[in-house]
Amino acid sequence: MIESPFFAQFLKVSNFYTVISIVLLVVAIFVLKSLKDKKVSFSKRMIIALIIGLVLGIGIDLVGSQNPLYLEHARGEIAVWYDLIGSGFLKLVQLLAVPVVFLSIIKVVVDVQGDRVRSLTGKTFATLLGTTAISAVVGIFVVKLYQLNAVDFAADLADAKAERMSDIASQSFPEFFVNLVPNNIINVMGDNGSIVSVVIVAALFASAIRFLKVKKPDQVAPFVTLLNSLRVTVNSVLTNIIKLMPYGVVALVSNTIISNGVQAITGMLGFIAALYTGVLIMLVVYVVILILLGVNPIIFYKKAFTTLLFAFSSRSSVGTLPYTLKTLEDDMGVSGETANFVGTLGTSVGMNGCAGVFPAMLGTLIAAAAGAEMNFSFFVLVVVVVTVGSIGIAGVPGTATVAATVTLNGLGYGSTISSIGAIFGIDPIIDMGRTMLNVAGSMVSAIVVDKWEGTFDSKAFAAPKAVTSEEE
Repeated sequence: MIESPFFAQFLKVSNFYTVISIVLLVVAIFVLKSLKDKKVSFSKRMIIALIIGLVLGIGIDLVGSQNPLYLEHARGEIAVWYDLIGSGFLKLVQLLAVPVVFLSIIKVVVDVQGDRVRSLTGKTFATLLGTTAISAVVGIFVVKLYQLNAVDFAADLADAKAERMSDIASQSFPEFFVNLVPNNIINVMGDNGSIVSVVIVAALFASAIRFLKVKKPDQVAPFVTLLNSLRVTVNSVLTNIIKLMPYGVVALVSNTIISNGVQAITGMLGFIAALYTGVLIMLVVYVVILILLGVNPIIFYKKAFTTLLFAFSSRSSVGTLPYTLKTLEDDMGVSGETANFVGTLGTSVGMNGCAGVFPAMLGTLIAAAAGAEMNFSFFVLVVVVVTVGSIGIAGVPGTATVAATVTLNGLGYGSTISSIGAIFGIDPIIDMGRTMLNVAGSMVSAIVVDKWEGTFDSKAFAAPKAVTSEEE
């Protein structure tokens, strides 16, 4: 190991583990670039990127996990370098989250005719919250199926996280929601964690534009043209960023494993298995919903695959939003109005993974450990608390922590938060599945609402997926 501050602190390359890991990442990126040059399809490159990321992360950690040099120094250095590619890419996508949400909501509210906004809003909330209620039931079921015990997951939380969760737990239901109402438009537009507030601001602007288009059409026309131009430009920037997605996936997946360690993952296999069982059950529930709607679930998952894969790798519903909207509108046959409205609200309302399955699992676990009677009335209470609490949970990494805290507080167990630290220690691992489920639920809900509204294009849904510039 090189102990020079230049290598150990500045470059973060002080040992051979780090050097080899960086070389392997560069080789992986070169392989993916070669596949792109050979015109391998975007979907296939995404699958290959996921596999390479898994192999790279598990391989590096298994080789170094018995060496103190790796555990004390190399793991942190490798995480920093891999984070440069993975989080760097994710930040580029998240960079567009606020403008996409803002411009999408404005476009929907301005373009929708008559009172359809009210109808669209009601159906959207009903669908998103309905699927969340189902996911809460699934969360309760998997806890019972795997016979999980909260004692097995007891551990202390880091002071910073424990303090944050305690602050949330101390809030009443009205206080939690009043904090979603914005009081500074600049702050709102500069924070990906304030998506609900962005929606509120956009709705206010859109309502004013609708009014002015009737009363003062000439004065408001230039502003509407500017917003439309901004939306086209943002979509163009998004297209260019999406081309980098496979490289980001490799770094994100491998870094998730390296940062947490294979040993930490195996120590929590029971909870991880239960969570992912819940995810799989909900994916099957979506199949049933789509079949009942007369929509082919095979085509749905085939067209949604790359979007879900990115959600899995990025662990951010908001970060995935630009690609979610693009897939719904361009490939799924969902009308632009419905795609933008449901897809956008789906990042902060009724997220089936982070605000459905996961908090229901924790609520059931903690209540059972605290001696609560596990009867039908209690389970109904869990479903209600989880569903109502899912409104306004922004879809960024770490969102599930907030959702779980709100649920535990709603059930009366807010004081027990510090006893489940081990679960949050493996949060990145389970967050991948939760986020994928969030996005899948949002996309299914968009199809449900569009079918309900009578604007769903079945022919466009059944048509072969269009090859866009980023997939060439």
